[in-house]
Amino acid sequence: MPTVGEQLASAREAKEWSLEDVARLTKLRSDQVLALEEGRFHIFSAPVYVRGFVKSYAKLVHLDPVPLIEQLNTEINKDKKLVQAESLTGPERGFVEWFAYALSRVPWRIVLPLAAIVALVGIFVWGMQWWEEVKDRDPLEELPPGLYEPSQPMPAEFIRPTQE
Repeated sequence: MPTVGEQLASAREAKEWSLEDVARLTKLRSDQVLALEEGRFHIFSAPVYVRGFVKSYAKLVHLDPVPLIEQLNTEINKDKKLVQAESLTGPERGFVEWFAYALSRVPWRIVLPLAAIVALVGIFVWGMQWWEEVKDRDPLEELPPGLYEPSQPMPAEFIRPTQE
């Protein structure tokens, strides 16, 4: 019995299509189409991709995908490289990856305007408190003695006589 790849290749050749034609119609690269036809399934990252690509390819060349997928499963089980394929979720992730993922899930269209409003209210409250402290303060109070010189001498009626 011919392999899955041989069946796909013969169906493609019967339609007189090139590898590039199949690649264009299935949205695969031509090297991936060639790998499927040659049975080199280990170049794909996981068996689930191989099954999906074979199913798409089979439908394109009008082959029944169900028996092809069954035969593909037996061929994949024989290939030690694919049976031991890497997990689709990948290795355990650390804090940085978790934090980046958490930030990507934040609804920024809601959070940013709310943060801006909170910041503006905070600035307004701080400004009002600052103004309450500053508005009644004498600006000359902070000067050291002897540095203030009035621009005009004070009229005599405002000067208190000193008791001697």
